[in-house]
Amino acid sequence: MDARWAIDGISLVPDSAAITLVGLDGAPLSTFALTGERATVGRLPEVNDIALEPDPDLLVTRIAHCTLEREGARWFIVDGGSINGTFLRRGMTPRRLTGRTALRDGDVICVLASITDEGERRFFELRFHGTPDSQATRPAPDRSTACLRYDGEEARLVLVVEDATHEIQIRAQAHRLVRHMAERNAAIGGSPALCSHEELMHAVWEDEPLHSRVELAKLVWELRKKLEPFHAQHLIESEPRRGYRLRTCAASDD
Repeated sequence: MDARWAIDGISLVPDSAAITLVGLDGAPLSTFALTGERATVGRLPEVNDIALEPDPDLLVTRIAHCTLEREGARWFIVDGGSINGTFLRRGMTPRRLTGRTALRDGDVICVLASITDEGERRFFELRFHGTPDSQATRPAPDRSTACLRYDGEEARLVLVVEDATHEIQIRAQAHRLVRHMAERNAAIGGSPALCSHEELMHAVWEDEPLHSRVELAKLVWELRKKLEPFHAQHLIESEPRRGYRLRTCAASDD
């Protein structure tokens, strides 16, 4: 049986992978199948496997700004010593590469493309697609070690997974929701407290009229979408017809 799969019309086979190049406007430009042992990313199309252009500010290195390297069924990203660096986004915040890094399905490689007059940094994005049947590129998360930590003074929501932490960016209404649920947990010793729909709606909107459980459900959905890249949606539990629970870190985990 031929277990081929496809991305943007490109047919791929098991143990292969692909990169989708996304422009500054967020639109996919092209998809490249990774079929060899190595692929270079740089400014000039004639000497790189994947060219990042246009690059009027010359922020991308001419040859091999970064390199994709294959090792068995796994792919790694390596920065080529570029001045502006290569970044990897696994979730919300891009982090600069400091060494050879294994790629997971869904990772986004970011290369600086421009800096606006206001100082905003904009990136070329290269989205990595691992094979759907290969666990080499998507390790199974350990759901039992994940928890959420909320700092009310700094208004920061942090996801803790094993030894790694990830700050989750959320809007003001979500902050009010999470703050209330975290405080309820703390009041009973850290266990996930069942928070009713009514108390959560009051925590988010106080006595403002015309708010509904549908809006509350949408807010919870937004939070889960923020946690989805880390496979941590289960940290917000639904209790049918009753309310929600939030799994926060135990005091010893802080």
